[in-house]
Amino acid sequence: MGLHSPAMRSLPLLLAACTTQSSLDPSATHFDPPSGTTLTDESSGVDVVGLDDAVVCVAVDVGDPGFGDTCVATLDAERHVPLACGFHAVSIRWGEGEADLEQASYLVEDADCAAVDGPVILWQNDELVRAFVAIKDELTCRMNGCENPSGTGSWSADCGDGTVEWNVSLDGLRAISQFTYSSCRASTTVEVHDPVDPYWQDEAAVLPLEIELVLDGVLKQDTDFSGNGDEGGTLTVSGDFLGKVKSAIVITDAARAGGWFEGGCASGPVPGEVCAPGEAMIRYDYPDWTCHGAICPEPGDPPIDAGSDTDGDGIADDVDVCPEVFDPFQLDGDGDGVGDLCDTAPAFSLIQFKSDGRCLVAESGGVVASTTSCISTDPSQQWEVLSVGGHSAYKSVVNGACLSHTDSWIGPWTVITAICDEADAFQQWDYEPYDQGGLDASWPARLHATSDDFCAYTDFTGNVYGTIANCGLAGTESGRKVGVFPHGDFSGAPAAP
Repeated sequence: MGLHSPAMRSLPLLLAACTTQSSLDPSATHFDPPSGTTLTDESSGVDVVGLDDAVVCVAVDVGDPGFGDTCVATLDAERHVPLACGFHAVSIRWGEGEADLEQASYLVEDADCAAVDGPVILWQNDELVRAFVAIKDELTCRMNGCENPSGTGSWSADCGDGTVEWNVSLDGLRAISQFTYSSCRASTTVEVHDPVDPYWQDEAAVLPLEIELVLDGVLKQDTDFSGNGDEGGTLTVSGDFLGKVKSAIVITDAARAGGWFEGGCASGPVPGEVCAPGEAMIRYDYPDWTCHGAICPEPGDPPIDAGSDTDGDGIADDVDVCPEVFDPFQLDGDGDGVGDLCDTAPAFSLIQFKSDGRCLVAESGGVVASTTSCISTDPSQQWEVLSVGGHSAYKSVVNGACLSHTDSWIGPWTVITAICDEADAFQQWDYEPYDQGGLDASWPARLHATSDDFCAYTDFTGNVYGTIANCGLAGTESGRKVGVFPHGDFSGAPAAP
């Protein structure tokens, strides 16, 4: 994606002592060929190497394989993972620690693989990585005025309700910089491609997009006296993106000189783009930000002869799932041949609160939150509306679980997702009129659980919760008012309560 290659300013890095080899190894891998390789032989797959004496769990195209006490699958003695045509995310685990988990991604382009027709939906992993690096640099400058430390010490900065701390210590004759991010919330603006140009024919068709990230985890830099060494570490990411980022950067003369950053996500805010399948960690080589191994989808060419194209979206009317509505990505969530933007029986809806225009999102571990980046193509924001016993149930498209809530009388009273059960009153909601503060056409209702008089509420931090036994007890009317929008089309009216 050549459009996403802005020049990055050098980050001031610590200078320390001696010339022994760094303790970090950004190139360590147990995959052969390495992650990011494009395979041209469908029968080749990938081999797991260097773990012959270990029991190795493996999962393919699973966003969060979990593993736990039970393997999704165990590798046989040949340590070979077969892969079919297309893109694949492969995860392995051979122990209990974070260091015993590794992921890789591959594109299989055998001569017999079918070509993709129509506009290609691009991945937003690169925007996640670029936003992270820009935020990381800004925070480092704030801690020490963009200057190298003169010796050991500690610096910190506030970031939202969280912090980032920079600790410099000596390990023999080497200097170790450790950056600890704790619920560190910060934002930056990056340029993204305007989805009105689905074939990327106009490189100037860009939009500024503010991205807010909440970072947790540790990055470590290990350098010698000449400022040569490396940086490594993995951070979890929430906020506008839900995922993680990883650094494996080479440092020369106290500046980034090579290596790579990786980013993987379950959801993100970039219009017209999606996260790589399986929450795969996609590698971007520094400094040109190229997608390692050329595995990322590239912009397509418009049809040579598109035929009649009433809506001007580049899709001929005879194959357009929504021929009279501009819909270059041909979204058809229920696969009925009628595009989501003109389907009278949509496969999903988005649930939007009046408060900050936040949309309900299903996160990992049964957590339910809200985000100001309402994206109809983001599966974690898509909810299938079901009829259960005269009430409504809301089934998440991304994890197949249903909207529910905790039942402790001492709190906290939190909205969650749980395994769908038609008999569970916690999962039965009334989408009922709500006119406190006046009736709002776009947010005409509230979600009222039939159990415990529980009403869903969101605040400006993205938390989604409620109160038991008194729907009017806590929160502003804006935090309770919701609209359920079929297909996530906010230009139209929400479903009537």
